[in-house]
Amino acid sequence: MNLNDIFNFLNFYINKFTGSWYTIEELEDLLDFGQMALYSDLKPKYATSQLIKDALSPFRETYNFTTQISGYVIVPDSTYLDLLDIQIYFQVSNRTVYYPVDLVNEDTRAQRLNSQIDPVTITSPIGEQTAPRTFRLYPIGVYNGNVTYLRRPIKPVFGYSVISGRIIVYDPNTSTQLEWRETEIPSIIIKALSSIGINIGSQEVMQWSEIKSQQNYLNTNRQ
Repeated sequence: MNLNDIFNFLNFYINKFTGSWYTIEELEDLLDFGQMALYSDLKPKYATSQLIKDALSPFRETYNFTTQISGYVIVPDSTYLDLLDIQIYFQVSNRTVYYPVDLVNEDTRAQRLNSQIDPVTITSPIGEQTAPRTFRLYPIGVYNGNVTYLRRPIKPVFGYSVISGRIIVYDPNTSTQLEWRETEIPSIIIKALSSIGINIGSQEVMQWSEIKSQQNYLNTNRQ
């Protein structure tokens, strides 16, 4: 479903249950709330299921870095949300070797740095998050590596034009669609509506989606 179909669906049920209509701006905020609610549900389960990893895959990003001597890694993406992994790499005998960076908390940092059983070395470092999007690697030094993380889903934007001062015409070319796969959109719609006290099941969403798909198919083949 595109934004026009989703907004029509949302307003249909909003009107059915409340007798009112939401503005385009309100629907954008409502749908954004729904997608962030789904993200919050799925993120803690990321490593437990391939289906969940696939669902969140549109938001998976990688940042390649080379630290300064201070060992700081700063991810420049302001939409960064959650860390998945930090790894370093270096050359050994003409091949690239990768090592994961074990992230520690402040209360265990000194213990790890002083450990002789599990020593911290330039080829087996530890890391600490010091600020949002900022990490520091120990022992302090210069590292090459990459950060894998999840960014924020882009907020949907409903593009439109106004005809005769009152008729709103949807414009897909100026719209920002949901980035999620089609299979996750029903869950986003359900969460969006439930946030304003309207509880529906996935069956209603699927039926609406099927009807719209059939209509789009017929319209395309009639041209």
